[in-house]
Amino acid sequence: MHNSKTSTSIGLIITLLGQGVRASPSCCSQTITRDVVVIGGGASGAHAAVWLRDAGKSVILVEKADQLGGHTNYYNDPISGKVINVGVQAWMEYKTAYDFPARMNVSTTGSMQFTANVDQFIDMKTGQPVADYVLPDVTRLYPALQTLLNVQENYSDILLPGYENFPAPESIPEDLLIPFVDFVEKYGIEAIVPQTWDATTQGLGDTMSEPTIWVLQGSAAPMTQALLGLAAAAVPASGRLYDLYEAVANFLGNDVLYSTTVVSATRHNGGSVILTVQDAVGTTSRIKAKRVLLACQPTPENLASFDLDATEKAVFDQMAFTTVYAGIIRHPSLQPLKNYLNRSPAPGTLNYTVFPNAPQVGSISYIGGTGDLFQFSAVGTDKDTTESMQALIAKTIDSMIKSGVLPPSNGTLEFVKFANHGKMHTRFSADTLRTGIIQKQIALQGHRSTYYTGAAFSAPFSTVLWEYNKVLLHSVIDGI
Repeated sequence: MHNSKTSTSIGLIITLLGQGVRASPSCCSQTITRDVVVIGGGASGAHAAVWLRDAGKSVILVEKADQLGGHTNYYNDPISGKVINVGVQAWMEYKTAYDFPARMNVSTTGSMQFTANVDQFIDMKTGQPVADYVLPDVTRLYPALQTLLNVQENYSDILLPGYENFPAPESIPEDLLIPFVDFVEKYGIEAIVPQTWDATTQGLGDTMSEPTIWVLQGSAAPMTQALLGLAAAAVPASGRLYDLYEAVANFLGNDVLYSTTVVSATRHNGGSVILTVQDAVGTTSRIKAKRVLLACQPTPENLASFDLDATEKAVFDQMAFTTVYAGIIRHPSLQPLKNYLNRSPAPGTLNYTVFPNAPQVGSISYIGGTGDLFQFSAVGTDKDTTESMQALIAKTIDSMIKSGVLPPSNGTLEFVKFANHGKMHTRFSADTLRTGIIQKQIALQGHRSTYYTGAAFSAPFSTVLWEYNKVLLHSVIDGI
């Protein structure tokens, strides 16, 4: 893992003097001058920084964590020696996106590892089994997946890799605006919902009630193609997706400021951008750039330091989010070779049109090859936190013990690895979509010398984000 908080600060002071960094006599310890400053080092920002460097532009990347990778993380189990991906589990094949791992000398020849666990369907609120619940068999699943893919491909040119071709409000297909439950019933694809919900779309919170556009983005065509065996779901030969971001960190070197956040910003149309950033120990730096690229979620927290104007607020103030969590736990009552999957006991659950709403623990699944480790997924509201969701996971396990699903034990819950992915699945209501909000969002590109990439402007899959960057970044560097 690349963790260079100390070496980065030393390198910036000593080795970058010839690359636009100089001491500042005013409030900041240094001034860094670059063509582009990238905010956020997840899938979008890491790719963008490499692309910009390859295009001959100078770049500085500001990352609030102590490593790159965003939602891509991992855990090395010291007992089994197993490397476990936490968060992102694979790269879905999409266009030429695998060029990026190849550019970083990271292979895509590995295979995802699956454990032959036995599914148990539980109402996680009460800990009780959901009676008579069974997954759709393959004779129902695969035709439904093909139907879904056919519909997705009808709309792919307006949804992927971004929204630049999205239709005017009066021309938005009704399929994209209706609640997802209505879309499912219209096309008779109930059989696909358990699999896509377990994999990704539970992250929307109240999945079945959301406008279909957001569920289609959360289970985009590349994922459907992979489920049908029509496209790859790749990992490196090592199995560790983080290999890519380790390679990017080494490539960018001192052009990354780790554990650093923006505390103020001055932005103008057609002018330079000046940011003040602060690291974990309180040291401030000034960044002067020709463009700023926001590669983070456009949440109120992330945008608070950017002094938004009325045009920007008109878009960002209407966005909704949920919070998403992943990680690895240990508890002596959890049983090996089991998947504990959350389901609603309400009418409709047996025909796959009703699912739990946030906050909820979506799954707790045994990790094969380990003695007692389990992966979990959980979704919170936009008000939930690490603490509230850890408490919910503990309560969920206690409920399963009290109901008899799990045997009692004297042990306690241990969070071996906990990843708070923060606010995700950025979306607008159907009524807001009818006002032309997507066009207003796209019009923000370049406004006040600021550009945006990431899932809010694309879809939440690494490979789709990399392809979106290829569309966007030519505009970012135009005129530099």
